[in-house]
Amino acid sequence: MTRAATPIRVAMVSRRVHPAHGPGGLERHVFDLVTGLAALGVQVELFSETPRDTARCQAADDMLRSVVTPHWVSGRWFPVGDRTGTVVVDRVTNYFIWSSIVARRVINAPHRPWSVIHAQGLAGWGLARARGRRRFSEPFVSTMHGLEEFRSHVRLKRWAYAPFRRGIRTVARASSAVVTTDHSLRPTIEQHLQVPASSQVVIPNVVDPERCRARGDASHGRALLRQLGLDKPSPLFLSVGRLEVNKGFPVLVDALRRVAPRLPSSWAWVLVGDGPERDTIAAMAREAGLGRHCRFIGQASDRDLHSLYTVTNWFVHPTLYEGSSLVTLEAMAHGLPVVASRTGGLPDKVVEGSSGFLVTPGDAADLGNRLVAAVAVDGRAFGAVGQELCERSFSWRASAERHLRMYERLASGLDPAQSAPGRP
Repeated sequence: MTRAATPIRVAMVSRRVHPAHGPGGLERHVFDLVTGLAALGVQVELFSETPRDTARCQAADDMLRSVVTPHWVSGRWFPVGDRTGTVVVDRVTNYFIWSSIVARRVINAPHRPWSVIHAQGLAGWGLARARGRRRFSEPFVSTMHGLEEFRSHVRLKRWAYAPFRRGIRTVARASSAVVTTDHSLRPTIEQHLQVPASSQVVIPNVVDPERCRARGDASHGRALLRQLGLDKPSPLFLSVGRLEVNKGFPVLVDALRRVAPRLPSSWAWVLVGDGPERDTIAAMAREAGLGRHCRFIGQASDRDLHSLYTVTNWFVHPTLYEGSSLVTLEAMAHGLPVVASRTGGLPDKVVEGSSGFLVTPGDAADLGNRLVAAVAVDGRAFGAVGQELCERSFSWRASAERHLRMYERLASGLDPAQSAPGRP
């Protein structure tokens, strides 16, 4: 498609963005997306929550202002949660308030009309309601990420998330286009949000492979292992993620317990991340007699994490359900083979028997057997396949181009689904 003479102008709405907020997958997704779009000449104005820390707000403003125009929007906060967006009560109260306030800011912005208004998940709730009242007419795009709120099997959590699910449905119904981050999520969005697959645009979540590799330092990685009391572990399994039930780390502990006698005596598992299940997971490892093999290091800096990737043999992601899993893509960017659950967007990334192995979610016996199989194959060859796939199909340049094609079609009144890429 020939590029339009007039630049595309996008209002991007996300409650959270790196580096103003935490280092989570959504936060980085938004930062890298707006950066990639700006590199293609798209004029982006970003609307996000005012960071609580003043110094952090200034640093984030300085960094973002070099690529986009940031707008910080505060809300009226109930005294619940920690305003990180990860506490259920916070998400079903403050999130809706903030979304309503930011909608007014976007609609009343002096630079309207926008070519496209693009919201990340529930951040678009206020805009969706305003669109239903015909407060604006610009094309409205929403990106749906993992939709974990529709998948929890914990009764209390499902009850608590009922308003959240209703809000997501409201956003989807009001959208000119719904972006799903993996082909495997299309049936989920069709089932829960009543958006037919023909109306969805698949644009995978991605990483910057070169940046990932630039952040890693093998000598620093080896020094970290020595600090952890691990002397040349072989094989070294690495897992990264928030330590909560749905990430499946207790299943991995059980799997390692089952197959420990079949692994080389020098094996080790390093778990990076923090969360409410940390003490439980550590206690499980001790009770299983795996204490000398396992290390739980909490949050890690970018340099530490990417340096650990460089000295790891296999990346293991035992999640019970998942969206796109950016940490798996980061591991692939470093040339790591992967053992991961067959769920969410992971089958789009891990090619069974070629770049890694897929296992049944929650099945410790299956996972353990695959870990034993992994040790017996040439992991470097597997990793090379995954790295090439990451470069070809899951880079930010490819993602930004796909978003721009969708925006151009929407701005021209054309079917946005025609911009969807084929399966990698």
